[in-house]
Amino acid sequence: MPSLKLALIHSTVDHKQPETNRENLLTLFRQAGEKGAQLVVGPELSLSGYSFSSRRDIAPYAETATGPTLTALADLARTYGFFACVGLAERAPQSGIFYNSAFVVGPTGEIVCRYRKINAECRWACSGDPREDNTFDTPWGRVGVLICSDSYHSLMPRVTALRGANLLLVLANWPPSGLDPLEIWRARGLENGFYVAACNRTGRDLIMDCRQAPSAVFNGHGTLLLNETTRKSKIIRTNLPLNGDNRLKSGQRIRRMAARQWAGMHDCCLNLSGITDLTSFLQLPSPGPLLIRCRAAGEQEQATGALETAIKDREGEVDTLHILPALPYNDTALDTIRALCSTSGQKVALCRETLLGLSFFWFDGAHAPQHILWSTDPKGVPDRLPHFDCGPARVLFAPFASLSHPETALAAAKQGCDLALACERSFSDDDRLLAGARTIDNLAIAVCSPEGAGIWMTPEGHQRWEEILAAPGESCRYLLDTNRTRKKRFQDRIDFETLLHGVVE
Repeated sequence: MPSLKLALIHSTVDHKQPETNRENLLTLFRQAGEKGAQLVVGPELSLSGYSFSSRRDIAPYAETATGPTLTALADLARTYGFFACVGLAERAPQSGIFYNSAFVVGPTGEIVCRYRKINAECRWACSGDPREDNTFDTPWGRVGVLICSDSYHSLMPRVTALRGANLLLVLANWPPSGLDPLEIWRARGLENGFYVAACNRTGRDLIMDCRQAPSAVFNGHGTLLLNETTRKSKIIRTNLPLNGDNRLKSGQRIRRMAARQWAGMHDCCLNLSGITDLTSFLQLPSPGPLLIRCRAAGEQEQATGALETAIKDREGEVDTLHILPALPYNDTALDTIRALCSTSGQKVALCRETLLGLSFFWFDGAHAPQHILWSTDPKGVPDRLPHFDCGPARVLFAPFASLSHPETALAAAKQGCDLALACERSFSDDDRLLAGARTIDNLAIAVCSPEGAGIWMTPEGHQRWEEILAAPGESCRYLLDTNRTRKKRFQDRIDFETLLHGVVE
């Protein structure tokens, strides 16, 4: 099969030693070219190192686009006919502004892409312009570029996919502590349907130890194609399969973009940065504890029996939400659930399988049950995804097919939702990863199916999200404190025009 020969320069970067780093980097790029690499990628800030305290501290190590590194790299690109991508601290000649940048040099020696990190280092760098195109064309299709923590925020990779990229390059300085970058990169490949090639670094920085930091490649189905760590500089090579026309495969990305469900999506562009109290601004319920219980039952008798037992096993006066899987509940089962909610005051969410699709039912005891039909047609989604106030929480209900897209989760978070829930027929390992990744978008997630259930809580800082899972036939529970989910911080430096234009390249 035809393939794209990709090389990742997993190199040591000595702090504040640009001459040493440049010599090492150029040697590795040259060796990659000699071995026939067609696309060669280096790590973030590969000349200066990473940790700097101020503009004055970084100033001696910042380069321009016509500086020695890119000039030498252009000569190598012409000599070996490859595309070369490298990260460095950039100084804009006219303004004197510093950026954490990635440059791509084409086989002719010309700069074909410059990307400035959006989630930039606040001590010295200016954030890049989110409307600046971070993609470039190659004989094998369009390729996109992001830098390190920009891949942490879901909408930046999504915009890159909508710009037509079938391969995302991530230049990183990501040490192996806290949140696992492999999970993030795999999630970005899955949710966007494109290849993700992340070039990390190794060695020690001023305050970071990257000797166990991974470089990795995933395909658009989330399959791990490459994962390596090394304590010394190394060229990590792999071949990406191409179609018969020598182009990167695009079908999975196009299908993922076309499957976006637009209900409520435009709320993701709202600016809430100046709002300090979401509870009063959005008229949300007063925050407090909500007990979430999911039962991964395979039959309606198991589901209703477990529900009856759980309702009798009340834990004080804590508001409780029970989530049941999607099953073909009959009217008798629904009447039983209605009666249990009426006498206990507890809430239940479930999906009923029908020939027309899934009907979502919400029982809160105080009102008549509410239900909404999702058609078997993918377009059969309500104009606006429903949310309900459940004790101290605002709760969104959506099929996981919707929640697997970052726009839906982020829009719900900006509507004030504390929790998004889905009742499903099935739930895979890929879904479990995407459920966890959705918590980065500022809301908790709960999913219940006969094949398993889970509850995922928003991460603290850059730590991994909390995750509680239940196997088939078992249950899981979590005491959600909505004081925590009201504290939302959004990365709004996003090209919302591209995100919401709706055109798939």
